[in-house]
Amino acid sequence: MHIIDSRTMSANQEAAEAAEIPVWESREQVPLNYKWRLEDIFEDDNAWEEALASIDAIVSSIEKYKGRVGTSAAELAQTLKLDTELDILLSELVAYARMRRDENNSLPKYQDMTERVMSNYYQTAGRTSFLMPEIAAIPEEQLLMYIDSEPELEIFRHRLINQIRQRPHILSESEEKLLSAFGNVSQGIEDTHTMLDNVDIDLGMIKDQDGSEIKLTMARFAQLRDNPSRHLRSAAFQRIHEAYASLGNTLAALFSTQIRSDYLFASARNFDSTIESSLFADNLPLTLYDNLLDTIHQAQPILNRYLDLRRRLMELDELHIYDTYIPIVKMPERRYSYDQACNIVRAALKPLGQEYLELMEKHLTDRWIDVYETPSKTSGAFSWGTYRTHPYVLLNYSGTLSDVFTLAHELGHSMHTLYSSRRPFPQAHYPIFLAEIASTVNENLLINYLLDQCDLETDEGRLEQAWLLNHQLEGFRLTVFRQTMFAEFEHQVHAMSQNGETLNSDTLGRVYGQLLRTYFGPDTVIDEYMHWEWSRIPHFYNSFYVYKYATGFCSAVAITDMILSQGEDYVPRYLKFLSAGGSDYPLKILAKAGVDLNSSEPLKSAMNVFARTLDQLQSTLN
Repeated sequence: MHIIDSRTMSANQEAAEAAEIPVWESREQVPLNYKWRLEDIFEDDNAWEEALASIDAIVSSIEKYKGRVGTSAAELAQTLKLDTELDILLSELVAYARMRRDENNSLPKYQDMTERVMSNYYQTAGRTSFLMPEIAAIPEEQLLMYIDSEPELEIFRHRLINQIRQRPHILSESEEKLLSAFGNVSQGIEDTHTMLDNVDIDLGMIKDQDGSEIKLTMARFAQLRDNPSRHLRSAAFQRIHEAYASLGNTLAALFSTQIRSDYLFASARNFDSTIESSLFADNLPLTLYDNLLDTIHQAQPILNRYLDLRRRLMELDELHIYDTYIPIVKMPERRYSYDQACNIVRAALKPLGQEYLELMEKHLTDRWIDVYETPSKTSGAFSWGTYRTHPYVLLNYSGTLSDVFTLAHELGHSMHTLYSSRRPFPQAHYPIFLAEIASTVNENLLINYLLDQCDLETDEGRLEQAWLLNHQLEGFRLTVFRQTMFAEFEHQVHAMSQNGETLNSDTLGRVYGQLLRTYFGPDTVIDEYMHWEWSRIPHFYNSFYVYKYATGFCSAVAITDMILSQGEDYVPRYLKFLSAGGSDYPLKILAKAGVDLNSSEPLKSAMNVFARTLDQLQSTLN
């Protein structure tokens, strides 16, 4: 992948530039090998309906143990086995319906199937709400004796030990049932934001340099924010935030309600704050959050230096936020066929060893990936699957280098799932806290591979190296600094609400604006409309989630360094991490990979890598 004179261009580069990415007018036109095979979950919709109908019988079997769960080790084991069977089947029902809907969101049939199974899910949670209180009522010594004496309880050991830890926060059966019912109501707050965000909001029109009007959409905004035209970037940023400002009071009230809802659930479970509740779930110390904020604040001068380099290279008198997304080094646009993208990823991930590559190959050849965009298909990309089958990946592949990175990223998620699924189901689900690490490791390995391919004897090769280093720096800026800024915003506004302060559009805008000035430094202009950016961040409706992107990215930087520096001596440790699933608490699982987030050292180490990458970029450009 060198940028070299066309007369000496490699055959692979010629193919990349010549690659034609198909555009499909309907899903039926897409060849079978580029569509995922959901029949691995259910043979057809009728089989799904039969499985959904069987849920009631399983729940009824569980209900027969009501009042008997803790009477013996055998009764406890049988109840948990039935509950596991229920969880597996429900996850399959949800995955199949949702992914069928993802294929074409305009089909009422799959909208209906998704709504029915989600309604069933919440009803089932209410009917089985007696489980946690009854397990919590078993005296600790007796529960430990049950675990040690009953072999069938071994796979539930961590879950049961964790429930002992959670006992001060487990409620009575009636209270648990009530909270479970409120779960569906609370979900409605996020769903309302989703409808406003994706359906009801009108982003309006902007004008290009020629005065022609452009209808702004979310997808078009994503394209325009790195458009070479500063006029278009500025107009797009201003218009989208003004559109959200037009709903500002509504969005502020909605977000404030979400925060109060989160606090209601936290306080009902005897937590002092929502952040304490959130971190307790993963057995994480509050110091981890504080360490992240402190470490990133200390690294602010490095980010300021990068932003100043950006301003100078773009030859701007002043830098605005709408100037921060465009690559500061130009690289010729290329298109890669999907097969070429797969080959690049295969080569980049070779350091992970033959076993990893062979398992990954199943994704690429066994129809585990839905590749191309089609009308009404869910946008973006994700990895999802079921325990008894395998993970799936949804893409909207268009042939850009960004799409190659997305493929590597989602394969990282899927491989983590595949390795974790070797464990018994109660141990197979890795914590969300760890979810972004494997995907980011894959991206890091890909960028290191691409950097190694640069021909530094040529101007073109050095230009390509600079572009890739800029891409790497943007990963730090967007995933560490930006997500930490989001995390600090959440921390502040949740604390304000819990202290009785009113959260309205003025309050939220003032807090967010101050954080923008802190994180972008004194030399970046913060336009007034940017104070509304908080209102279009959907992650704020999943409280205290965004910080995990930052800690995950920093952990992945440390792991990538060990993979590349220690090679095959280290890889088994990484695979052990991937295979741990949810068998222990997140920090203990991460320690298997040699990363200790009880201290701030991995965070500081990642910031050192950020500084070295910036130094390398400046050296390359000089």
